[in-house]
Amino acid sequence: MLTDEQLADQLRTQLRHEVATVEPSAEFLSHLRRRRSRRSRGLQISILAAPAIAAALVVAVLVATGGGEAPRPGKNVVLTASMVHRMANASRVALAHSGRVKATYQQRTNGVLQESGTSTITFAGKNWNDISSQTFPASHGQPAHTQTAINRIVDGQFYLHTIGRNGHLQWIRDTNSTGHPRVVIPDPRKLFGVLKPSARFKVVGHRVKGGVRLTELRATKAPATLPLNGLPGVTRGVHVALLTVWVDRQHRVHQISLRVTDHQTSNPMVFKIANGRTELLVPSKAYLKEAKALARKMRKHYKHVSARVDPTLPSTVHHYFDVTSASVTFSDFGKREVITAPKHSVPVFGRG
Repeated sequence: MLTDEQLADQLRTQLRHEVATVEPSAEFLSHLRRRRSRRSRGLQISILAAPAIAAALVVAVLVATGGGEAPRPGKNVVLTASMVHRMANASRVALAHSGRVKATYQQRTNGVLQESGTSTITFAGKNWNDISSQTFPASHGQPAHTQTAINRIVDGQFYLHTIGRNGHLQWIRDTNSTGHPRVVIPDPRKLFGVLKPSARFKVVGHRVKGGVRLTELRATKAPATLPLNGLPGVTRGVHVALLTVWVDRQHRVHQISLRVTDHQTSNPMVFKIANGRTELLVPSKAYLKEAKALARKMRKHYKHVSARVDPTLPSTVHHYFDVTSASVTFSDFGKREVITAPKHSVPVFGRG
């Protein structure tokens, strides 16, 4: 049985043999664009025009050893490909059959909180349970409120716990055999795809959480895109400004945290909804072509959508800088999870 000091010496030796000292690069990511989903600002909804300048990025990712000694300041120690692959593989194996993941996020626009939320996912084989909540602060005369729902898949059957037709919370069982089998709860384990040698991870330090010693790495090069589109508050194509990952001594990932940014400009456009009809209003003909193009797209899903000029509207162009922070925690490695169908559910024929 090795003593703590002998174990530490062994890990330090392993680290010295498996790392390389290199100078980090200060590269800039390409400008990427994503579709924007934002809470409506009253009746006025800004429409995306184009993405703007992306910022330089430094990513934090984490370490595979959990032990070892943090490098001295100024020493750029980068993990080898073998250590990174070991970290990714160990994480996938540990959560291959079952586990629990909790994600939290906050979205801010120009420094103002727009939305926050959590998603707790339990999975056992192909069965999933996802408890999600979104909280919106008071805005434009609307009080702060939180909405919660539970999505569950058991043996291919989709269940939803939400407010039903009776106005109360209830379990709904989708009976449409051709519509909702395609419903898939986003698999957070896909986030392990960020663990690549090309990120050039370097050791940052250590911390103890829940009695487990974790090691943190930082990468000098971020992924161009995230491998998971369903992460709460995050979509593909955003600029990754920060990514931090922590692993234990068994090389298993315990947490991935990230911050993404998106700088956007929107032309003046207002939605007016009345009597089942939607109008896209713009202050001048300069924006009418764009409004008509959007109205045509919307008519694929809604019957009555049109666009026209309303000269009383202000012609102000708005600039938005979005910052989304998210943290994903993995736990219950190897623990057997059991997800069962709700005892009482109301059958509903879902449409898409």
